[in-house]
Amino acid sequence: MAEKNKNNIMTLRRSQLTRAAYNVVSRKGYYNFTIKDISRESGLSTGLVHYYFKNKQDLLVHLIKEMNRNLRNYLNTGLSRSEDPVEKLRIFVSQAFEIVINEENYFYVVLDFWTQVNRNERMRTANIRLLESYRQECSRILAEGIEKDIFREMDVQYVTMAIISLILGMIIQYIIDRDAFDYDDYCERTMRQIYSMVMKETNS
Repeated sequence: MAEKNKNNIMTLRRSQLTRAAYNVVSRKGYYNFTIKDISRESGLSTGLVHYYFKNKQDLLVHLIKEMNRNLRNYLNTGLSRSEDPVEKLRIFVSQAFEIVINEENYFYVVLDFWTQVNRNERMRTANIRLLESYRQECSRILAEGIEKDIFREMDVQYVTMAIISLILGMIIQYIIDRDAFDYDDYCERTMRQIYSMVMKETNS
């Protein structure tokens, strides 16, 4: 029982510190925060921060892994509600667009992490896995749609890359310049464009 309580406390502390790191990095950026900032944000001592994470890089790599895990859980929860590949594709795209609205800081943190890919091998690997998780889920949906004769035959890898590029490209532009276009309207138009790429043609 004592060991279980200890593990629960450790899990809680790491969660507190990860959330604190997420909040601090979203405000200050990758380079401009200190362990003291994490300590203040979490309400825990700097000693405890160092106890759970060797250094800033260790904490940040843990953060991006946790973000990736949370993203997969969020997406899987949505996808589990449907057996229809068309609906799954809609959920996949919609949830990606909704992150900007529901969790605004998410992409600010991700963009900061992307600046590290040619300087930090651990961060590069973590970012690769983050993008891989998007691509793998999208590819599974497309392959299922082809198997069920709902989607046209296609180069799944290429179409997946095109879909992810459309989504991330629009999100990045919106984050940088929110007055450039009507986000909701463009989300709907992008969804229709993606459907036109994958749906089989029907004779009316």
